[in-house]
Amino acid sequence: MLLGVLALLLTSPLAGAAHAQASGSPAQAVIALKGQFAEKSSVLFAQKARTGRASDGALTVTHGKHQFAATTGVYASDITEVFTVGHASPMPFRMINIGPDTYTQSYSDDLPAGKKWNHWRNKEAFLWTQNLVDALNPKFLQLISGNAEKVPTKDRYDGVPTVRYDGSVEVGLLGSRQAGIYYGERMGDWSGGRITWKLWLGPDSLPRRFQAETVYEPHGPDQKADAVRINVLYKGWGTPVHITAPSRKLVVEAE
Repeated sequence: MLLGVLALLLTSPLAGAAHAQASGSPAQAVIALKGQFAEKSSVLFAQKARTGRASDGALTVTHGKHQFAATTGVYASDITEVFTVGHASPMPFRMINIGPDTYTQSYSDDLPAGKKWNHWRNKEAFLWTQNLVDALNPKFLQLISGNAEKVPTKDRYDGVPTVRYDGSVEVGLLGSRQAGIYYGERMGDWSGGRITWKLWLGPDSLPRRFQAETVYEPHGPDQKADAVRINVLYKGWGTPVHITAPSRKLVVEAE
């Protein structure tokens, strides 16, 4: 699908920001996530992403698992998704990321006999980065924590009660790639927009649900604003996860 260094990101110390927020706030989630990263923990997730109208828009249904590392956050992922446009036939896709290495299977692949995976190295479109619109991205949580508004709720996800925060933020740049929606400073003719979000956090301040609508500014007076809506559920924090690369005999180097 699913998104340089961003001047928009906050640079104040995380601990000070967290103490200024209520327990379970996005600022506290930054600390909780970094704790999971340090423990090389993991999480399971399921996501839906929609663009356009239901009749002729696109729907991407994704599920998978992430493994964390202390310095990089999301270090390894195993993701399966199905992409559908309008009433066309669903198009399946699978991706395994381990550090800088990506292995993909696509409905459009034309692989040699006996091969089942393409291998890519440092392919930016596939790799997790720290400018993604994602509740597992501490820098994004820092960005939205300043105007987060607590909303009363009795919602339960992953078997635990949650605290919900809502908000919106304008950014100078919005774009999308396989890894997700990304944001940053305005660059040339690239357009920015607004991110409107909702975040549900458990008693441990870890994300359990995340919703976001990203509305892209139109490029010209004759164009309409484009929007992407995502809904993500997280569960099984700390569930043992082991992500491995496919057998070398099944892999071909992508061109």
